[in-house]
Amino acid sequence: MEIGRIKIQFIKKKRVRMMRKGIVIGAGRDAIHTIKKAREQGIYVVALDGNPEAEGLKYADEGIVVDISNLERVREEVKKVQPDFTIPIPIGRYLSTMGYINDTFHFAGASYQATKVSTDKYTFHEILNREGLRNIQACLVNKKANVQDMSIPYPAILKPRYGSGSRDVFFLNSKDELIKAFQVVKELEEDFILEQAAEGEEYSIDGAVFDGKLQITLLRKKIITPLPVRQPIASFAEKDSGLYNRVNEFMQKVVEALQYNNCLINADLIINEDEIFVIEAAPRPSGHNLHNVFVPLATNVDIAEEYIKFLCGKPFNFVAKKIENIEIRFFDFENVIAKHVPACDEITDGLGDNLIVWNCNIKEGEYLGKVVNGHSIMGRGFFIVKGDSEQDLIQKSNWVLSQFNMEQKGVEA
Repeated sequence: MEIGRIKIQFIKKKRVRMMRKGIVIGAGRDAIHTIKKAREQGIYVVALDGNPEAEGLKYADEGIVVDISNLERVREEVKKVQPDFTIPIPIGRYLSTMGYINDTFHFAGASYQATKVSTDKYTFHEILNREGLRNIQACLVNKKANVQDMSIPYPAILKPRYGSGSRDVFFLNSKDELIKAFQVVKELEEDFILEQAAEGEEYSIDGAVFDGKLQITLLRKKIITPLPVRQPIASFAEKDSGLYNRVNEFMQKVVEALQYNNCLINADLIINEDEIFVIEAAPRPSGHNLHNVFVPLATNVDIAEEYIKFLCGKPFNFVAKKIENIEIRFFDFENVIAKHVPACDEITDGLGDNLIVWNCNIKEGEYLGKVVNGHSIMGRGFFIVKGDSEQDLIQKSNWVLSQFNMEQKGVEA
């Protein structure tokens, strides 16, 4: 009987060795879609995360709990695993760990330098400004800075040098407001970047870069909360081919300056009649149910799936043949208690097949506070509608929100 068990274990180990093996660095909720797609393609997935409760760990073939900010610890674990490649997932500051592993083990994908630049807003600005691709003023701010001597056009934005999201962001209209914000910043023991604010409408791109050439899968126009938060509450699938060409021409220069190659790309842009301003970019997929739900529905291209095909040496495609006129909307209620939350059937009765996805996690009696960052809104869920135009989509999504009965409460500080 013992011999039989040993034989079974030997067969399992042999089967794993025969499979391609991929690692995922970071195993939060946003990693689940990519892990599933990799396993569907016969890849043995090993997920690494410092949180033993990370949701993605249970979807992988194997989970390793390790501090992903510790490059050497991660390298040691990867050496034991002996994977064939890394698989990119939505992640913030520690995206650079993936780049480090790619360089160390000579894997395809974004380099350590490219990922470090993408997670350091000041270096990111310096490189693009030097290339004439980010034509604004910016300077570094820390507790030793003399903000009295800083000269920058206003309005301006003060934000953390590292990390992502809307954490500790200040929108400033004057030197006096900068001095006031500095009193908060100097207590936070980290670097900030002060930069001239760009004006225009906000967009994002999802796509990939291969052999140095950018391929845009989808350009998304966004509705965002007022400054300083700038939290997206909706995205529309853009269909204007002229705008795609304009963005592609500009972003091709950006990916060359940032040395992106053989990687996915997600970038946030501000576009006006005269110029395109890149807020930030990263060689990874977008989060918040965009790359895994919205982009495939809008383009019929799943960028996670297509990139895994690339890693496996299979034919792949990142260019949409057709773009659907759809909108993803998040539940941006603020400082209210939910008295009535409509069921999916109620929304379908009003919209019919124009309701594409309904994913509402709001409970009756729940208090919904101020929208200050992604964490404060994404857990509530989202819905996706289709329509004839952007205005039609806005009307439909506003109608959906009107079906909720919300009781206004006191405004949070």
